[in-house]
Amino acid sequence: MMLTDLAFPTAWQDGAARAAQALLDHDNYLVAAHVRLDGDALSSILAMAHFLEQKHKRFALFAPFGVPGNYDFVPLPYPVYKTLSALPFEPRALIALDCGVPARLGEELSEAMADLSCINIDHHHGQGMGTIASFVEPEAASTTQLLASVLRKAGAEFTPEIASALALGLVTDTGGFRHANASPAVFALAAFLESHGASIHRLRESLEKNWSLARMKLWGKMSERLTLEQEDKLAMCILPLDLLERYGCKSEDTEGFVEHMRELRSVRIACFLREQNLDVCKFSLRSVEDMDVNAIASSLGGGGHRNAAGGTLAMSLERASELLRRTIAQSLASQGA
Repeated sequence: MMLTDLAFPTAWQDGAARAAQALLDHDNYLVAAHVRLDGDALSSILAMAHFLEQKHKRFALFAPFGVPGNYDFVPLPYPVYKTLSALPFEPRALIALDCGVPARLGEELSEAMADLSCINIDHHHGQGMGTIASFVEPEAASTTQLLASVLRKAGAEFTPEIASALALGLVTDTGGFRHANASPAVFALAAFLESHGASIHRLRESLEKNWSLARMKLWGKMSERLTLEQEDKLAMCILPLDLLERYGCKSEDTEGFVEHMRELRSVRIACFLREQNLDVCKFSLRSVEDMDVNAIASSLGGGGHRNAAGGTLAMSLERASELLRRTIAQSLASQGA
């Protein structure tokens, strides 16, 4: 089997071709992902921007909260707009990446979607929200893995800039190729991107050697607050807002902590709960082997993947922690853990 045959799975090519044709047929794009960018979301909109520039399309990148500081090493040659009123033109179509639910695009953009055609490329569970085309494959390790097939079908030149952007999403959403979603197709695509100018070891080094002293101290405090529950099968950490502020940290400084919680030898599910304000909390869930945390998150209005999911709860930190503990306990019991 050729490397490209493995890197670009045959089963995805029809969906990739439809999305590619839609990209070529339209113009005046607004490119967005879920409101709080992570590695896959950021790299998806960046790779798309490079492609649209190749094809001489008009586009603007949109992210209400901007680019998180822990990704400031990523070259970003395009402006990122935080409000629709700041856009330099009126977009006619939306490219929604790494996001399958309008609400996750943010309140302003989700309300404006009625006036926009939509191309949706995503790897989360759901039917997709594209009115022109939806390319949704939950089995993909990252949205950038899908996007690579789309760009290839659309005749993109895989420049070092595009290859590096796509590689970042692969690295972050596979946990540096440590998670179960690091399939042969993922490694083949990584090799393909390396051969086109990406440097995966430098990406990993940039991601890992990017800590502030404040973040290091915060993680120490979060480790102190971590508890084992449900016969040590559940790792739980609850972070009140005032603790984040006390250490002078931002929400992105907590990114990745739940992954380390999962590494405890007895743990089947890890839950990290962070207070966003007095009435809103964010939760992240991780699991091992066949434990399905997407089902837990979906029952609470969130979503994700079997081993990685999350969501938002519009309630106090105390109520949110009680709800999560109860729901996770029921899930552990029903899944025979």
